[in-house]
Amino acid sequence: MSHRAHIVPGLLAAVATIIVSIPLTGLFRDAAWAFPAAVGVLVIAGTGMILRATVGHTGVTILGQVVVACGYVLLTQLRDTTLVGVVPTPETAARLVEHVRDAQDTITRYAAPAPETPGITVALIIIILVVGLAVDMSAATASSPAIAGLPLLSLFLVSAANSGGELPWGWFLAGAALWLTMVAHQSDVDLREWTTSVPLMGHDDGQGVAERSLRWQAARVAAVCLAAAMLLPAVMPHLPTRYVLDGLGRGGGGSAGTTDGIRLSTELDLKRSLESPSEDPVLTYTTDAPTPEPLRIAVVEDFTDGFGRMESRARAPRTDFTPPDPVAGLPETIPQERRSLAVESNGVAAPQVAMPDKLVSAELDDIGWSVGSDGTARVQRAPGSYSATFAELDLEEEHFDTTPEETIDPAAERDEYLALDPGSAEEIRELADELAPEGGDDLADAQAIQEYLRGPDFTYSLDIPDPAGGPEDPILSFLETRTGYCQQFAATMTLLARARDIPSRVVVGFLPGDAIDDDEYLVRASDAHAWPELYFDSVGWVRFEPTKGTRSASLPGYSLSSEDGPVATDETTSATEETTTSTTTEAVPSDEDTAVPEGEEESPLRRWLGWILVGLLGVAALAILPVTAVLTRRRERAAADDDAALVEHEWRDLIDRLEDLGVEPPPGATPRDVGAWLGRRAHLQAEHRERLDRVVTTLERARYGRPGQELPDISTDVSAVVGEVRDQRMRGARVRAALLPRAGVDAWLGLPRRVRERLGRTRQSR
Repeated sequence: MSHRAHIVPGLLAAVATIIVSIPLTGLFRDAAWAFPAAVGVLVIAGTGMILRATVGHTGVTILGQVVVACGYVLLTQLRDTTLVGVVPTPETAARLVEHVRDAQDTITRYAAPAPETPGITVALIIIILVVGLAVDMSAATASSPAIAGLPLLSLFLVSAANSGGELPWGWFLAGAALWLTMVAHQSDVDLREWTTSVPLMGHDDGQGVAERSLRWQAARVAAVCLAAAMLLPAVMPHLPTRYVLDGLGRGGGGSAGTTDGIRLSTELDLKRSLESPSEDPVLTYTTDAPTPEPLRIAVVEDFTDGFGRMESRARAPRTDFTPPDPVAGLPETIPQERRSLAVESNGVAAPQVAMPDKLVSAELDDIGWSVGSDGTARVQRAPGSYSATFAELDLEEEHFDTTPEETIDPAAERDEYLALDPGSAEEIRELADELAPEGGDDLADAQAIQEYLRGPDFTYSLDIPDPAGGPEDPILSFLETRTGYCQQFAATMTLLARARDIPSRVVVGFLPGDAIDDDEYLVRASDAHAWPELYFDSVGWVRFEPTKGTRSASLPGYSLSSEDGPVATDETTSATEETTTSTTTEAVPSDEDTAVPEGEEESPLRRWLGWILVGLLGVAALAILPVTAVLTRRRERAAADDDAALVEHEWRDLIDRLEDLGVEPPPGATPRDVGAWLGRRAHLQAEHRERLDRVVTTLERARYGRPGQELPDISTDVSAVVGEVRDQRMRGARVRAALLPRAGVDAWLGLPRRVRERLGRTRQSR
């Protein structure tokens, strides 16, 4: 019984799945999913052991595990939508779709470690259970542990590709060791079965010598492979995460000129402090602009629960793209100049690309690109170098008083640009009303907000304080502690401006960098920056700079009230260098803490769910014939008129199942001849020879004894003989017998005939 249950490979498969799933805890802030997922894997393993020991049929075992896994998810995660805990309802399907959408939204919006939402919990449990089922099916049910390495590797790659850094090598070593243990165990089982089929190998210590030799060779090969797997990655160049699986891991370093590069993350985490940012170079460029502006990467519009979430407006990149005129609709009274920028060494990873505002044209060497209505660009692949032309405006306060002939950006009137975070909306409105000057216009309100945030009460720091008993909302916490870095300053000004009905958004990108020559600049990863953009009907979207100190870009002249102090013009720049420098001397948010346009990239969770659905449909298709065979046998047993008919059915079932395994008794042979031939052909042990003899003796009594006599049930003996023969057959024969049972094939082939007979009886009864 224990041999048929395959307890050892089943336990190894369950433990390996649980161990390989543990690194997933590093991708999320909580791990509430871990315990129910581990219990579910153990439940699936136990179900497989019980079904293999009692039913002994591959198809029934797999189908039973699938049913139990579905019931476990319904009972533990969707119970409130089911009947009696496990019967799904239409509400169950709707809730599951809701969870999938929630998980997809979390994956695409957050960088690791992401929050564990209900959708993430359900999705991770389902994924881990599917992997556990695949590993158990391969290693235990099908006795093919080598195949079990594929689902284990896939689950491990989810953690490795999305962590944004290196995983501890111990997790890989533990998972690989368990997989090799499964392979070694199955090799021992196969060797023992082989030696019983060749009796001479079983004499003396021949089997022991063969087993020890095989184990020693396997151990040496395994040691060499594990050593190579651990050492080779140390000397190979690191591939960016997108080559394996795009997901949460969008941090990571890169240097200018590499195709890997860096990619700014998809979130502004307003609660997180920063570690020391990387000083690796990102790009070098030359420009003829006297005072370079920041280079934009993405736009953040939505602020909820302490996170800034990006919505990309860029279209799908194409090689023949021509950007719209960035100054269309602007009053002709605004002075403007055409400026050029040439990036000589680019280290920003696709689809992101650093571009100046008001982009007129770009040359990217036949690489597809596009620009969205928000002014951000995206590319099909990262260019090593590129050039761009952009419009530079010389805005003054009086330009904000003009009335344009047409709306400059109709999209600015969207509700998203005026939405507040519910957690801080009331306090933000009160503060905005306090800061607004009496009789002031929108520009005066914006100037007052910027002046407030740049005032002496606020401090720039990478370490976000978390005072005990303080507010949970990060914006309110920032306004209480008055300590933060560019993300907090930019997001707070954006929300305060929205409270004054000024459309606002946050732009993320890079500061102009350090000047290394007269017109050449070097941008480092530590130059990642965030700043607010506000929309005015008269001039469109314009930049403000509320971040304090030297960790900010040049301060636009229009952003300072002429009534309160000097305007930051070229003549006054030197006098205000302390607060308007564009160089980088303090730490800023690294690429792990700013936002990235996702565009039309497919989320990893969607790809995983698609593969899971395909896999489940494939399993269901493979189970049709095995399930049909089981149901057909049960129906024929139930239709037997007496014990003799039941014995005849069991004998036919024995012959059919042996023929499925490729063991076909001589045609026309008597039951006794078949029994003797099978005993020799299958090398049956004494126990199974006795079982076969009981089957033959009972069949002879049923055929030649007195009618109506009571006969013993031989179904257990038949299953035991078939199981022994199956264990001795090649793996291909076992799989073929499980997936293409003759009883299932005959049932489907005979379906038209049975339908005709049923219709004929129906017509006759009328």
